[in-house]
Amino acid sequence: MNRVVSLVSAMVISSSALAVIPEGDVSPFADGGRVGTNLVSEDGLTTTADVRVFFAELGEDVPSFTQEPGWQSPDGTFAGDGLLTFQINRALRRWNGSDFSQLGGTMELAFGPLTPISTPASDVIVPGFNLPIDSEGGLHDHPDYTLAAPALEGIYLLDISFAVPSQGLSISEPVWILFGQNAQEADAQAAYDWATANVPAPGLLGVALVAGLGAARRRR
Repeated sequence: MNRVVSLVSAMVISSSALAVIPEGDVSPFADGGRVGTNLVSEDGLTTTADVRVFFAELGEDVPSFTQEPGWQSPDGTFAGDGLLTFQINRALRRWNGSDFSQLGGTMELAFGPLTPISTPASDVIVPGFNLPIDSEGGLHDHPDYTLAAPALEGIYLLDISFAVPSQGLSISEPVWILFGQNAQEADAQAAYDWATANVPAPGLLGVALVAGLGAARRRR
C-alpha cells in the first residue's frame, strides 16, 4: 500500500511540473479609465482575466517570424469606431537563463500598409501605430512580428502597453510578450515562469503613451 501511495504521490508531483504556457491572443479591454488586458482563445470562446504575460513561437511557418499573439477584443468591449494604439516601452530583451536583463537585438512590428515599428536599441519609448476598433466595439488583428538578424536562438521579451486615447482610456500596465526562437521547452517554461512572477506590479509605469499615426486593420 505504501508503494502505491508513493507512486500516486510521485505522479501528482510529476504532473504538476509539466509545462503550462497558455496560448491565446492579447485581449485589451476598458478597465475603468485605462486599458487592461486579458488572454482570449483564438476562437474567442475562452477568456482568462487580467493576463499581462503572453507567449508565442517564432519560425513555425517563416523563419524568425510569427503573427501570434493577435490583438483581439470581442464586440462590445469598447465604444464603436475608436482607435487602439500601443507603445514599445523599451529595448528587446533576451533570456539569459536567469532573467531578461540582457539586451536581445531588434524586433519589428508591422501591419498591412502601415510603417513598421522596431524596438529601440536602448530603453526609450517608441510610439506604435493605430488599429481601428470597429462599429461594434471590437477588433481582431494579427500584427507581423519579425526578429531581425542575427536572430539568435532563445527566448525574447517584447515590452509594450496599449491605450485607447480616442475614448479616454489611458495607457495599460506593461504587457510582456515572450517569443521562443528554436527554444527548448524547459527554457521557455523557466522564462515564462520568471516573467509572470516579475512583470511590474500595477501602478509602477508612470509614462504617458504617445499615439501613433495612421490606421489600418486586418479582420480575422
